[in-house]
Amino acid sequence: MSNFSDIMGYIGLSEGEAAAAFNVTEDEVVRWCSTNEAPPLHIWQSLVRMLDEIRFSAEEAAKSADLDHLDATDLNSVQLRVPGQTTAEFDGPKRAATALAVAALARVFV
Repeated sequence: MSNFSDIMGYIGLSEGEAAAAFNVTEDEVVRWCSTNEAPPLHIWQSLVRMLDEIRFSAEEAAKSADLDHLDATDLNSVQLRVPGQTTAEFDGPKRAATALAVAALARVFV
């Protein structure tokens, strides 16, 4: 495993999604995940932008929740609007943003 692989796993990005997002082949993504060969700097920069978008999308999704009509029992089924190009395009980042948003909402009840 590699740090690149760990970050992809953290945001739930599949190898196919990463290849599409970074405009590279899936074989390149597999190589960067399973060896010590690092991706080029522009790929790291794209990954950082994706992480930032996930964080921003999570913040916006949490803000969209109706806190006046939300209680702790709703957290498992609350419907959130998750904005952002990456989070709309790929399932993994959308799940990551949703998880962060729900975690932020759960803090309200702690």
